[in-house]
Amino acid sequence: MGKTIRRYHKKKIDDQFDFIDTWLPPHYTASVNLILKEKPKDPEYIRRVKNRRMIDTPVIDALYKVSLFNKIQVENES
Repeated sequence: MGKTIRRYHKKKIDDQFDFIDTWLPPHYTASVNLILKEKPKDPEYIRRVKNRRMIDTPVIDALYKVSLFNKIQVENES
């Protein structure tokens, strides 16, 4: 039973990273740190989480929010 939960969790994370890869703007580290205002991270670390698909839930959530905001902006411009 644990394997199906792990597969679901891995698929969910992969889907999040696919969305992030598609919609993340070119300059994103400052925006991510604005969302992480209580515990900002080094821009290098944020890029490492994104590129290596590391599991750091607060950073992934912030990356996802920045990507979602960028997607909304791009779609509203059209």
